[in-house]
Amino acid sequence: MSAFRVAGALWIIAGLSSAALLVFVLDNPLFIALMAGGAIVGLAIGALLIARAGADVMRWSNIAGVAWLIAFGGVTFTQLDKPIGQLFSVVWLTAFGVAGALVAYRGRGEASTEL
Repeated sequence: MSAFRVAGALWIIAGLSSAALLVFVLDNPLFIALMAGGAIVGLAIGALLIARAGADVMRWSNIAGVAWLIAFGGVTFTQLDKPIGQLFSVVWLTAFGVAGALVAYRGRGEASTEL
């Protein structure tokens, strides 16, 4: 399995997790926007990495990975005083999005041969 397919699967897991957690944050408009955006970005980049792996998609994955780390990493710090389940959910999202970006970045050598 190529690095881009693994990265795509990680991004899809992050996107689906973000969509699933959207149900639990209906009381906070900022978290609604963050989770909805995370679902859209995660699923879109995951699908692109699986279907059309290439240098451009890898670049978008890297940009989204940095934004993902800033957004969900920041939320992680705001959730440190919350119950462990709530904290784990945000750590889960952060980890899968960043892992997807890192795996795509590590597979950058395949970008020219995947086309």
